[in-house]
Amino acid sequence: MSTPAPRVAARYFVLLADLLREQGADVDAILRAAGLDAGRLGPSDAWLQPDEVERLIAAARAATGRTDLGFELGRRIKMTSHDLLGYGMLSCRSFDEVLRLVARHYHLMTETFTLRYQRAGAGVGEAVYAPALAMPAGVLHFYEEVLAMAHHHQVGLMLGSDVPGHDYHLSLPEPPHVARYASLAPARFHFGSGTLPGVRVVMGADLLDRPLPLGNPRLMREIDERCRAIGRRPPAADSGWGEYVKMMLREARGELLTLAELAQRVRVSARTIDRHLKKEQLQFRNLARQVQIERACELLAAPGTTVAQVALELGYSDAANFSRAFRRELGMPPGDYQQQRAAAPAGRAAADAPTPTR
Repeated sequence: MSTPAPRVAARYFVLLADLLREQGADVDAILRAAGLDAGRLGPSDAWLQPDEVERLIAAARAATGRTDLGFELGRRIKMTSHDLLGYGMLSCRSFDEVLRLVARHYHLMTETFTLRYQRAGAGVGEAVYAPALAMPAGVLHFYEEVLAMAHHHQVGLMLGSDVPGHDYHLSLPEPPHVARYASLAPARFHFGSGTLPGVRVVMGADLLDRPLPLGNPRLMREIDERCRAIGRRPPAADSGWGEYVKMMLREARGELLTLAELAQRVRVSARTIDRHLKKEQLQFRNLARQVQIERACELLAAPGTTVAQVALELGYSDAANFSRAFRRELGMPPGDYQQQRAAAPAGRAAADAPTPTR
């Protein structure tokens, strides 16, 4: 049996229904055409399946003839649209802290996309929204516009009118309403960029480190813990646990997650996880080591990143402990690995990356 299908919180499509209603569309007719009962958009904790979202988007486009529904929906999403996690965002001290919090708990917004946020020291930061499942091009492009505009809108809400310039790279082709993006300067939007689907947002320190007016570290930590307690849905049956555990380990940025801690977060026993992994001939320790080394190599490859910064990002107490662990796995110090990556031709860097020695 496969893992449960990814879902998206229905509350975002309540905003779409409100938008359509304001534009004079017959929302009940659109929902019927999509095969959805209006009650599906009612409860605050309701979720929609990918095929339901696909039908809803298609029905809304057919009824309105508009190509900019994703653009418009994204502009309506604000921090309080995200339920508990949104109040954690409002309690952060900087947008860098906002992105780190949201990346840890992005599944509470949607399971159809992932958010990866990384930063090279105190410099430029990059947020990457990537699809977590295959989807039709029209749905993907809709989501990309929603994500880009929601990110842009929330930056403006948090930082005010004086937002530093930053860049959005969307994989979709230039849309018919591209002129509307040009009006959002100093933000810069680039279409058809990159070879992978999704949205990449590149921001400087002047945006990421600006203090936010409602910063409340105590409240943010409390909400962070409450979001952790909600957790991710574990696989429904015996298969898929290896990929699930790797996903959870990848999301545990800045900490070395143990089996007991993972079990507590997903609300099953450590013995249950261990039993399921053994059925796939896997061990938690080996998966954790694999994810850590993959993340270490990714961070070390970023220009300007120091070994000490990578050690801190991965949750090590000091750089020496990280260096010993890295050398034990790859047979070389992290500094040597950085030099090799820097010297390798751009196209061969990833292919020539070393593999663990055991």
